[in-house]
Amino acid sequence: MLFRSGEEKAGCTSLLFELYRQYHGRGFVPILISGKTLRRTTDAEINSAIKHAVEIQYGKNYVEAFFQLPATQKLLLIDDFDESSMKAGNARADLLSALKKRFGHMVVTTGALFEIREMLDGDASRQLLALQHYQLQPFGYQRRSQLIERWFSLGADGTVDEATFIAQCDQAERLMDVVMAKTVVPSHPLYLVTLLQSMETGRSGDFKESALGYYYQYLLTEAFQLSGVKPEKLTEIFQYAAHLAWEFHLHRKSELTKDELREFNDRFSKHWVTVDFSPRLEVLLAARVLCRVGEDYKFRYPYIYYYLKGQYLSQNLSDLDVRTYIGHCTQHLYVRDHANTVLFLAHHSNDEFVLNSIAKSLHGLFRGHAPVTFDGDTAGIKRLIEDAPRLAYSGESPVEHRRRRNELQDELDDGHDGLSEMEESTPELSLIAQMTMLFKTTEILGQVLKNQYAKIPRARKVDLLEDLFNGPLRAIRDFYSYLEKNPEALVAEIDAALLRKGKVDREEVRKAIARRVVASLVQIISFGFVLRAAQSANSESLSEDVREVVRKNPTLAFKLIELNIVLDSPKAIPRQKLKQMHKDVDKDPVAARLLRIMVLNRLYMFKTTEQDMQWLNGELKIDLGIQHAITYQEKSRRLVK
Repeated sequence: MLFRSGEEKAGCTSLLFELYRQYHGRGFVPILISGKTLRRTTDAEINSAIKHAVEIQYGKNYVEAFFQLPATQKLLLIDDFDESSMKAGNARADLLSALKKRFGHMVVTTGALFEIREMLDGDASRQLLALQHYQLQPFGYQRRSQLIERWFSLGADGTVDEATFIAQCDQAERLMDVVMAKTVVPSHPLYLVTLLQSMETGRSGDFKESALGYYYQYLLTEAFQLSGVKPEKLTEIFQYAAHLAWEFHLHRKSELTKDELREFNDRFSKHWVTVDFSPRLEVLLAARVLCRVGEDYKFRYPYIYYYLKGQYLSQNLSDLDVRTYIGHCTQHLYVRDHANTVLFLAHHSNDEFVLNSIAKSLHGLFRGHAPVTFDGDTAGIKRLIEDAPRLAYSGESPVEHRRRRNELQDELDDGHDGLSEMEESTPELSLIAQMTMLFKTTEILGQVLKNQYAKIPRARKVDLLEDLFNGPLRAIRDFYSYLEKNPEALVAEIDAALLRKGKVDREEVRKAIARRVVASLVQIISFGFVLRAAQSANSESLSEDVREVVRKNPTLAFKLIELNIVLDSPKAIPRQKLKQMHKDVDKDPVAARLLRIMVLNRLYMFKTTEQDMQWLNGELKIDLGIQHAITYQEKSRRLVK
């Protein structure tokens, strides 16, 4: 007997359908039963449920033949066993034990909250000792990528080339990575497919610039309509649910009792519009907005709570208490609740107060340092960079590289989003809190600019983009300052680690390795910050504003960010801009290394034409590998012949 549990819409039912199809093809005789139909533990009730399922799935003429089959040939698939009217643990155990006598094979699915241990405490549990429990996991990076590739391959008629296909998949992967934020939206197939459908239908315009609020609104609207809410009532129920989310916030707990929900309903009815409590609660449960937890109720998924909470905040920005709360959240964006609150508020509002609060938060990070410019201000770490290993293109294709990258991300993914549960008690934030807050603030501000680009005046967008670029550049300067003050500290630590492991005995070899490692770290960290700034502003709708920001601030750092926006996309290689940048970075070795990393990243992530590859090799002296050059020359000779 197999038990498979999973979150709602994780794919348990689809799994049963697939098992039904496969095992039927292997000669077994499966039947699928809903847990709701299992109401009693008597033989008569159980046989009646089995008979009904056989009649529907095979026909009345096969009922007697089915009951005469040996148990080893029969497979029972029970969907949503936790929805059976049998709630007591011993009653559930008795029911499964009775079914086990009739079927040689059983697969039972339940919701994630189902407590198997309660069912295994009674005497009947001895019949279930061989039970095996599995849990359906959400899709990781590899599975999401595979789903996207299959989706865009459906109906392919050969008119889409490899470069376009990779670009389509890249856009979908980036959007999916943002939407399926850890701990907020479950990465289950149904949500992923819904997003892919939304990108291809009339709503694709909403998603083009990552206006994610439309996606969350679509999910909720569809859920309400499927639960019987008429279109003309959607505004009212969204308003009700938004106020309910704020009620949960005011109580400072994730679960409310039925009496507390009733008290809220009375206040809402008195102040806004009369609502009949019991039917409204049933609608919220049917729409999967709320769920029961014992005798209490909570929002089923975090994204529902935060989306509705963000809606409430956006509608009440004139309230001084609300403004104070938002201001507090933006000063502590390293805390999960605060970060999610502001992120979802950004889906609803481009109010100047919200923009100022986010920008103020960004200004306060690493405020003791000026942004690095790469215009001769990296001399202090020049010695470290000189020890960096040679940068060369391995020839790995974008498809192979993306597959390997996704495998690595899955291996490193521990399910944690990096955010904290609690605020730090000291006035000065720790380095980890500042870093986390920097990444979250740039993400949120970038989303605001992408979502609301047509509603924010150009001059204001330019100011915000400047803030967006300077934040990561100040963090780089802070990192460089540490290295300049402690030039040998990091090298010494790595040298000591190598010595402890005992793998390298010769001191000069160890130090050489340590210096190469430190140089690589400097490159990776620097590129990571520049890429973060570029990706936050990577939108066609912001391209004119980015050019204006660079015109006002023509530092090498800003130019690198602007160039990285283009290179971190499937757009054509900007030859003239690259050629000029190659000349400009001669005065700064760190910038020169960053430029090469940016170009190599482009080669690994997107399809590049052979002509562009050879141009990069000739003009920028980008090492494409000897084998690639030989292959190109051989092809050229064959074409000439």
